[in-house]
Amino acid sequence: MLLGAWRAGLTVAAVPMLWRSMELARVCDALEPKALLGVSHFADDRPAEILRDVAATRLSVRFVLGFGRDLPDGVTSLDDVIAAGRLPRDVVRPRSHGGPSLITFTARASVPLVPIFRQEDEILAQGAMAVLSLGLDRSDVILNAYPLTGPIGFALGLAPWLIAGATLVQHHPFDYGMFVQQILTSDASVTALPSAILTELGVDRVLKDPQCKLRRVGRVWSPAELADPGAPLNHMAAENLSRPVFDLYPFGDLASLLLRPAPVADRAALPLGPVHFGEDKGGTVFVETKLADETGDLLLRGPVVPQGRSNGPAARDGEGFVATGLRGQAEGGGHFRVKRDPELIHHGGFTIAASELDGLYQAYPGFLDAACFVLPDPIVGDRIFAAVAPSPNAPVSLEALHRFLMERGVSPYKFPDKLLVVRDIPRDTQSKIVRADILAQV
Repeated sequence: MLLGAWRAGLTVAAVPMLWRSMELARVCDALEPKALLGVSHFADDRPAEILRDVAATRLSVRFVLGFGRDLPDGVTSLDDVIAAGRLPRDVVRPRSHGGPSLITFTARASVPLVPIFRQEDEILAQGAMAVLSLGLDRSDVILNAYPLTGPIGFALGLAPWLIAGATLVQHHPFDYGMFVQQILTSDASVTALPSAILTELGVDRVLKDPQCKLRRVGRVWSPAELADPGAPLNHMAAENLSRPVFDLYPFGDLASLLLRPAPVADRAALPLGPVHFGEDKGGTVFVETKLADETGDLLLRGPVVPQGRSNGPAARDGEGFVATGLRGQAEGGGHFRVKRDPELIHHGGFTIAASELDGLYQAYPGFLDAACFVLPDPIVGDRIFAAVAPSPNAPVSLEALHRFLMERGVSPYKFPDKLLVVRDIPRDTQSKIVRADILAQV
């Protein structure tokens, strides 16, 4: 559908399958879409039903369309339209409008929803980076475990599939047993995964199985790993995987950088300045990195970086650089190291504003105050917790908080894994939450 929409000159806002009514309503309010499109079932969810209910209170939405069996009333089946081989009379083929081809979403510290406006050439540049770096061609089978709504899904999924003519095997949502089965039965030749999953594949000797055809294996770095070079997984030995490992670095939800296997002592130290893809400094530059002088904010520019709009949190500056939402610290030898922004959470490929979670948890009737905090996790990046100051004699229940959030239409990945009961939430003189003081109580 994405390719069909582009051919028709439409702009597509690609939202994660895990989003619920709260996030979808927020997108509708920001973009005023003309149509919503979803599937009837996804795991235990019914996305088309959620879209229909959101559309009922949004005047801009003219169509709610869906694929799959048992679509709810009020949703037009695209399966029937495709089977009939013709469009309904009231659907007009639009002309190209010169706007963005794709809109994805991220967050900044004080803004829970930031649209990122992308053109086709920026998406294809992500694929070209992978094709040239890894030597992909039509014989390759790409096994992609990341949704096609962010830089990893672009760089090692949608875009190289289009450019190289390779076969794409899409795996989502992630299930380790099913993923192993796909490795052994799909003839997959390239994939990329978090360190913990790669380590587990090595321990289970999956990559040494005679049925495994993987020739290129990539490691997807999380911001937590990059910010902590002493973490044990940062020294993962490639020999455990019986093949060289390339590195894939997502810079927030903006873009990604793919580096070929190389004998580098510290793979968490990233190149500062133009990154050349070639044997010398004359190679193609897909991305250039820069640190802002005063704040240390990590900035990017280059063919893979969305040019977006001229204003807003994800806008380009006068030199064409765009802020990633990450920070960095320069080191010797033309490299830098990523530093964390404590007000941004990176969980399972999503960037979340900590202030958004604070507000969601504080709205629970049984709490006088609440705040989120995170601990590093080798698979999801940041594991989310809630520190809560309950009302006197009020019961404290994680399950009750989850039910409250579910009833408000909040996506489950924003639910805390555990609660930490505290007397009060530490704040500074300006009433800003001091998350380091919360961690000191863990």
